[in-house]
Amino acid sequence: MMKVSVIFTTFVASLLIAVSFGEAEVSVKSWDLGVNCGDVNGDACTSKKGYFKGNESSFKHITSTGPTNIYIHITNIKTSNPDTQMVYVCPVGRMCDIVETSEDIVLIYKNVNVISIYATNNVEEYHLQYIMGCNILDDTTIEIDRENGTAWQGHHCWIIIPRLYSGSVKQYTAHTYGILNGVQLPASSTIGIYNLLTIGQKWEVNNDEDLYLNVVPTSTPTSFQKKREISSVVLFEVNSCAPYCNSAGFKLQMSAISGHDMKCIEVSLLFNLLIMILL
Repeated sequence: MMKVSVIFTTFVASLLIAVSFGEAEVSVKSWDLGVNCGDVNGDACTSKKGYFKGNESSFKHITSTGPTNIYIHITNIKTSNPDTQMVYVCPVGRMCDIVETSEDIVLIYKNVNVISIYATNNVEEYHLQYIMGCNILDDTTIEIDRENGTAWQGHHCWIIIPRLYSGSVKQYTAHTYGILNGVQLPASSTIGIYNLLTIGQKWEVNNDEDLYLNVVPTSTPTSFQKKREISSVVLFEVNSCAPYCNSAGFKLQMSAISGHDMKCIEVSLLFNLLIMILL
């Protein structure tokens, strides 16, 4: 019986180590979430989530009916002359942000109505994903505690940037772990979670389900607000809850972990596993 217990414990611990530390890093890519704004007549992109492929002749306006937060992820910039290529991202009433390199970039704007995007003649192609109308959580401590039966204040989605240190300019998280529990959702509603800097990592949670998630970072940091770098961005959204959104409840906790922390955890797990085997 003792031998069976040791084998079972070893098997569980091995799975834990494989899940926590065995996932390969994923290259920076972008989801195509929402409406393809390139297929929409006119220049306005008005859906909550959308994307398009732009070039030197394209001109788009991401447009909201009122002041809101807008997340933008520009990837795959191709140019005939890297020295002169530029993509302009211009919130109405504010200074334009000029993307002057071919590196992927994330930009977040708060309380804007319209953002215009266009490129110079040397830009052959770029991909843009946008999401508007979400709360922004950019912090070392991520916690969303929503009690069902209370009035819903604010948006039904969050853009989450897990951080190791507040105010850090360059920051690379080795992994981000999250726990979602206490999920109470109205009929036909779900919770969707996306790792926005990669393709392939997404989760869907139904009523009364718990979730333990491991957000894999990009293999190289992504430029953020032009002067900073990040490796993980998460979209957390409650889908199709209207008109019963007040009955939705859940608790989400997320924490970023550094490479040093990962090594310490791995050593601790292996040490405890060895002790269990010897006993």
